[in-house]
Amino acid sequence: MSEPPPAPRCRPVPTLLGAGAVVAFGTAILAPSRLWLLLIPLSFLTALYGAGRLLSRLGSGALPAIAAPSLLRTAYTLGIGLAGLAPVATLCAMSGLFRVTGAAIVACFSYGLWALSRIERRWLPRNELIASLAGGAVLGGSWLIVWLWATIPPTFYDELTYHLVIPQQALAAGQDRLLPWVYQTAMPHVSDLLLAWGMAFADEVGARATHVSLWVLCSVGAWGLAETVAASRTAGWAGPWTIVALASSPTLWFLGTLSFAETALTAAIVIACCVLLGTPLKPSPWLALGLLLGLAAGVKLSGLAWAGAALLAGAIVGWATRDLARAGLVAVLCVIPWWIRAFLYTGNPIFPLASDIFGSPYWNAANQARLKTEIPPSIQDMSLDGWLRLPVTLVQHPEQFGSAGDAGLLAVTGIGCLAILPLLARLLGWTEQERRWADAAGAFIWLAGLAWLTTSTTIRFLAPALVVGLVGLVGMAARLSRPVQIIAAVAFVLLALVGTARFIDQQESAFSATDVALGWESGTVYMARRLDHEAAARFVRETVPAEARLLLVGEARALYFAREGMAPYPVSEHPMAKWVTEAASPEALARRVADEGFTHVVLNVREFKRLHDQYGLLAFHGPDAPTLEHRLKEFPRALTPLFSKNGVYVFRVDPVRRQDSAATNDKEVTP
Repeated sequence: MSEPPPAPRCRPVPTLLGAGAVVAFGTAILAPSRLWLLLIPLSFLTALYGAGRLLSRLGSGALPAIAAPSLLRTAYTLGIGLAGLAPVATLCAMSGLFRVTGAAIVACFSYGLWALSRIERRWLPRNELIASLAGGAVLGGSWLIVWLWATIPPTFYDELTYHLVIPQQALAAGQDRLLPWVYQTAMPHVSDLLLAWGMAFADEVGARATHVSLWVLCSVGAWGLAETVAASRTAGWAGPWTIVALASSPTLWFLGTLSFAETALTAAIVIACCVLLGTPLKPSPWLALGLLLGLAAGVKLSGLAWAGAALLAGAIVGWATRDLARAGLVAVLCVIPWWIRAFLYTGNPIFPLASDIFGSPYWNAANQARLKTEIPPSIQDMSLDGWLRLPVTLVQHPEQFGSAGDAGLLAVTGIGCLAILPLLARLLGWTEQERRWADAAGAFIWLAGLAWLTTSTTIRFLAPALVVGLVGLVGMAARLSRPVQIIAAVAFVLLALVGTARFIDQQESAFSATDVALGWESGTVYMARRLDHEAAARFVRETVPAEARLLLVGEARALYFAREGMAPYPVSEHPMAKWVTEAASPEALARRVADEGFTHVVLNVREFKRLHDQYGLLAFHGPDAPTLEHRLKEFPRALTPLFSKNGVYVFRVDPVRRQDSAATNDKEVTP
């Protein structure tokens, strides 16, 4: 029986234009006020394209040059552009020249426009045009959901405490600032810095619009990787199938809509896999691989493990040891500035990991214990039965695996299939090259999975493996007979519908965001409904001088206050504990706060009680505890009250103010 004719491929220009049209049309219908925000990801992606094309011209044989007009080549160009801009942003931010990053993005944007204008225009055969537009409709539909739920005012705790505070502070100060009381700022976070592009135009929502660009890059990379691993006769539908498969995982939906660092990490690793599998071995594009792995390591500490897993996969695929060594060196050079920075400030290059080895004045056993209560346990904390049941537990009880912990049945199945793929390849009689790819995929999953298991089983930390696993499932489905492929396609679609519905349901449960996402509720009303400190933050932004310095007590969500200050993360020691102990009276405590340079104090009573009970915030022990607690209780009387609403108070630090002149109600403001 003869093979069926090759399926028409989706071409990048009509596919991406079709996807963009779906997003623009959907936004115009549902949320027209956000239509202009599309300029932010569009400009950022154009800048990435320009940076990628420029690096390809300068890098010669060290960067991949793919001749075929496919989404694989588009993914290469965008990914290399992002990986090339990352060290620029890092060095500029650390040297106090952060705004130069914006100039670099503008220059790359200009070059990207010029490069796009020179793309060859030709008429496509009718079947390819139809396939491309159909694929673009699938891609655009997924992007539209991400766009609508991403471009709303952020209320997610991590975004309000550090993910979006980092670019906000960097824009205000012109440099990246390490805040010892927010341990995440000591770790690599170049993806957060890049969100400043959109924040410069549209504040927090603009930053999230930029983040959508990272998800666009990730999904295009997954599409290109799927076309690489699928059989040639099925490559035409491999990309759309992959987008449908990604939709089955609520975790991946959350990666697109919330400013998780794992989004950039996943994009870097997926496109690194494209480089490993989709380019000729000679000459090996070691510079492209090194930049991408450097981006992964510069996003968060766990990126090192993923970079190591990718290098191992490259060795198994057949890359020369010399090329892998050069790629590894480039990756190390990209991440070294983060290690040096952390070491100079904390004494630990990989702070807060291994603090018991390096030692640090900003981390101790109490901090570590509080952190462990925040994250799911590692495999060391599980019983043997827990190890064996882990895949089932991932599907049945996703709430145990942290925020955005619902990976979905299809993604968990994909990881399991890749883990045993080397064995399957031999049982099914695959060719030598195919067995090598299978061995590389298996080694990648086992090494990265082991690193994940031994640190924390937070499921979003495994996001690159989720995407690669889903791509692997698509590749395996491509080998099935046509009737079985149809059954698999139906299953993929049904699971995608379930995954999307579960994402929307979880979004509504956690953030009550459906109405604002679909344009039925204004962002202002939504914020007032969701955040008890919104009114106080608005008061600070509108009336407190821009040069003011805030001390937040019982509140770590500093984003909307938009002022310099101190908002310790819950697992860190609050400096007030030491100041209360050393002060002789509430007035002396107020003077100490003033001496530390703070001009205003923000107190969130309700949040203080939560953090006190859960993390031991400003909880005193020992025989002096009653005295210290009374001193803290009386502290607001030594300040000048300016504003109060919803149990959130704003005070001006006025240490010479007499206690009996305070106009506050003790019962209302007592922590």
